[in-house]
Amino acid sequence: MLPIKSLIAGFALSTGVAMNALAVPVTINLAPNTAGYTNSFSYTSTEANVVVTGWSNKSTGDKAIAQDQIARWSGSGIGVEKANSPQHSVDNSNGDYDALLFSFDKVVDVSGLGIGWYKTDADVSVLAYTGAAPFSGGLTGFGSNWAALLSSGWSVVGNYNRNGVGTFAVNPADVQAQYWLVGAYNRAFGGTLSQNNDYFKLKSITFEAVKVPESGSLMLLALGLLGLMASRRRAA
Repeated sequence: MLPIKSLIAGFALSTGVAMNALAVPVTINLAPNTAGYTNSFSYTSTEANVVVTGWSNKSTGDKAIAQDQIARWSGSGIGVEKANSPQHSVDNSNGDYDALLFSFDKVVDVSGLGIGWYKTDADVSVLAYTGAAPFSGGLTGFGSNWAALLSSGWSVVGNYNRNGVGTFAVNPADVQAQYWLVGAYNRAFGGTLSQNNDYFKLKSITFEAVKVPESGSLMLLALGLLGLMASRRRAA
């Protein structure tokens, strides 16, 4: 006799109902044109919309993590911090770590990133917000302690050793989240890559939106499961 888990899976497949199904992958070009410094950029796609903001901790003063301005260069990508060089990139120069926060309007599975410009090195840290509490939408309040993010709902998706332009895969565990952080490599997030020499501009992000079954499909699934359980009891 088939176990109940097999019956559930079989019914879901037969009715076309899949929990947490993923949509078709979408790639957003983050720099379709050049745009000057601003607090955020917004992008739309067929599967989800996203707002991108920049964050840094200053290498002088109180070193507090705070929102920073971002700009974009057509063909190269988005960089953080007008006052920072070289090329105003996402970097970790002199202990001043830059990161881009992607705030989607729904839960997504980010699977790829693209770098359009780099200097010296381009190692990347990727985090996702998987905490139970609603995310406030910003990273203020952590001082200069990036590691504190890990005890505040953020999970490390991966640290990626990159040295050049082009696209690359991320998130092999298929973590799903609404908020994603992509920054210059930071040892506070694990790994033993070199730091203080990473400079890049992020050109693209690839993701799949998580599909939530419609209420009618859920009702059909529930009724079908009840029927399968009843049949199983009678057969026993």
